[in-house]
Amino acid sequence: MNRFFIFILLMLPIGSIHGMSVWISLFNSHQVRSVVITAWNGPLTISDADGIHYQISDGRAVYANLRDGKIWLTDEFKEIGSFARIIIKGADSTAVVRVRPVSPQIEARNYEDVVMLTAEIDRIQIINKIDEDRYIAGVVEAETGQGHTEEFYKAKSIICRTYLYGNINRHEGEGFHLCDEVHCQVYKGQCKNRNTILTAVWATKNIIITDHASNPILATYHSNCGGETESAQNVWQSSLPYLVPIIDPYCSASPGARWQRAIPLNDWIVYLVNKGYELNPNVVANFNFQQERRTPNYRIGNITIPMRQIRTDWQLRSAFFSISVEEGNLIFRGRGYGHGVGLCQEGAMEMGRRGFKYVEIINYYYRDVKLSYVNTLELHVPEF
Repeated sequence: MNRFFIFILLMLPIGSIHGMSVWISLFNSHQVRSVVITAWNGPLTISDADGIHYQISDGRAVYANLRDGKIWLTDEFKEIGSFARIIIKGADSTAVVRVRPVSPQIEARNYEDVVMLTAEIDRIQIINKIDEDRYIAGVVEAETGQGHTEEFYKAKSIICRTYLYGNINRHEGEGFHLCDEVHCQVYKGQCKNRNTILTAVWATKNIIITDHASNPILATYHSNCGGETESAQNVWQSSLPYLVPIIDPYCSASPGARWQRAIPLNDWIVYLVNKGYELNPNVVANFNFQQERRTPNYRIGNITIPMRQIRTDWQLRSAFFSISVEEGNLIFRGRGYGHGVGLCQEGAMEMGRRGFKYVEIINYYYRDVKLSYVNTLELHVPEF
């Protein structure tokens, strides 16, 4: 690939979180009222605003329950006390905080650095104060899984870091930077693949993708584009010069490349009528629809429906589909998985397997952008 790629050292007018921590709200969409904290790979210390300390030995646990507006902390033998906020961290650099919500029941996850529990009216807010690089490694693993090439992981690390810098104060009014779910970036704690993923994060340290105004780009990504990415204009009605459709031959053999869904034809007719379609009983309607290249709208008779709306209404894997009527059913034959804008993850994985470098992968999916080192980024970091 011989496309020109700009890679400069850029002093952005937006400060550095290098060497600092980001605050991530854990289990953010759940009203956690009870949680088990276990010391993993070393002892933990617990403190509150008054500096009261309690130590959890390696492999032992404490139980935190929300009651009467306080966090009541107990171990297996006794009640430790009630607190408005507690801070949990490893007694040394190798210890990990294992968090398992029990109300509601959620699988345990391991977190590095510091975990803070705060009593709110109807929940325990759980925040991980985590080093930027460790956070990005956790996001990369949660979003893409293990077993991919280092060049792909380098590209993905830069994309996740770009999102972090572009959205660092998204939840500032709530006392944290980002949440751990798809609203921000999926983060499930400590990265397990430290040899490959963490190495890729360190190899691309402080690098983000910027536009020609030197701002972090909207570094969107999705699972599989089905052979052609989508424009930001068609999905979010916001035209961005670096998020334009491109033909992608790399994802066509991937698991998310093709899908099919059948629904009763009468259900489709009812749907169209509810959208304003004027059904003429004397005319045989032709519901067949072919989408060889991505198109923004489905048109039939007197109505036009955005493809993204059909995808949402019918909970389809993508908006890149064709329609045929077969034996009383309407068949969606689709391509891709996700909104289709920006980096196609399965395509980028294949590019990595074929020997493309991370700069080539990024430049293929985001057009006319720059890679920049960030040295200044102002953060409003909450204090303990």
